[in-house]
Amino acid sequence: MTKRRKYTRELITARDNAYQAHLQHHGDAQDRPPRLRVMAGFGPGIPVAYEPRSQGDPLPWVAYNGDTGTAEFRYTGRECWTAPVEKKNEIVVRQIIARSVYRRLAAEGIACEGWGDSAGTYARYTFADDSEVTWSGTDRYGADVSNHHPIGEHGSVGAHWMQQEQPPYAEELPDFATGNYAADSAALVAWMVSLADRHGRRHQEQAAAEDTEAALAWQKSTGGFILKPTPGSTC
Repeated sequence: MTKRRKYTRELITARDNAYQAHLQHHGDAQDRPPRLRVMAGFGPGIPVAYEPRSQGDPLPWVAYNGDTGTAEFRYTGRECWTAPVEKKNEIVVRQIIARSVYRRLAAEGIACEGWGDSAGTYARYTFADDSEVTWSGTDRYGADVSNHHPIGEHGSVGAHWMQQEQPPYAEELPDFATGNYAADSAALVAWMVSLADRHGRRHQEQAAAEDTEAALAWQKSTGGFILKPTPGSTC
């Protein structure tokens, strides 16, 4: 009798082995083994997350809507496959972890700016009282500190809020790390909204136009207030 294949275990093992081989390669960069991601769906597919609902869940792989951050489809391991990680991939761009968070925050009157340095890529928002928050994600290996990896590789999201303009100086550093994108991203959004309610919303010069428009739509529909500093002002 043929032994039943464990497709999900094979996928996870192949992905983890590829990551270790990529990490441990010390030769010519052109010969570096590619990392792998797990895909599912139609055509070239989209990256999927391993989020079983219970032990032995027959549909443990989840495809998220990149715009809303909601789980849309579930797959068996047999329906999934691995594909090399590409530097430029339009499908992955529509699946990055920050995409739905930006949209959900903008719908609450909070249009974030993108920001980056040598340590990674972040989102940033300055509140009406001049306190500031940055937030970013790490991938499932804890290696990629950015908002650019796809939901299927989500590990956690962390943030840093600080008030340094006037005493008493304060900061908060929450880490949303259940490993479940829906739970972690929703917790981040709720925390950000609570900060905005306490510290005031503010127009961000470098926010994307569509997010600024969504934030202004929130202001119009709710009667809320978004501070827009005048040129040359210090507030």
